[in-house]
Amino acid sequence: MCEYAPTARTRIYRGAAKACYDQRTIHAILDDIPECTIAICDPKTGLPRQMVTTHWRVDDAIYIHGGIGSAFYKALASGAPVAVSVAATDGLVLARSAFDTSINYRSVTIYGVFEPVEEVAAQLALLEAFYEQLLPGRWQEIRQPSAKEMAATYVLRLPLVEAVAKISAGEPDDQEEAPQVWGGVRARVQGWGEVSADTSSRDMPLPPSIVRLGAK
Repeated sequence: MCEYAPTARTRIYRGAAKACYDQRTIHAILDDIPECTIAICDPKTGLPRQMVTTHWRVDDAIYIHGGIGSAFYKALASGAPVAVSVAATDGLVLARSAFDTSINYRSVTIYGVFEPVEEVAAQLALLEAFYEQLLPGRWQEIRQPSAKEMAATYVLRLPLVEAVAKISAGEPDDQEEAPQVWGGVRARVQGWGEVSADTSSRDMPLPPSIVRLGAK
């Protein structure tokens, strides 16, 4: 088992039993949840700022992309310290008391500094990996980014060094408190829905990447 070493920022004290530093578990959560929240202390104002964006993982790092005109992305590219979090709710834990009612969830928190990926070839390879994670085969069906578009885009890497997952799962733990009260878990199901063509594509055959979705 490969684990990330706990640090002063990633060690969890309250609810420590829910902490997980296992690399495979953290990778799986990052791969399953495509949105992340990135928080920084604004270097100009000293005030906290955050942004929700889409990330993807390749090996032991996560990546994001965005416009070079964005002040937020400029701060990230210049080395602003960040806290990155992802989270998903998996169920409502219906306990026998209001105090013990909670949710089941999976979350990951990462600390570190983003670094720009400079080489265009590496940027393109990473963007292809991003599309392959979202919808395998789609990258080959669409127009590739132009040189002008690439020049206007940051691709940023955050190595996974300080990372921790916190996971809550299972039934209510107050079953002996009030056995006459019903308790249980209501699962929360998340996933992709149906695909619908836009106006100009309604008479076109479905591309292979979309056809494969129906086979799952």
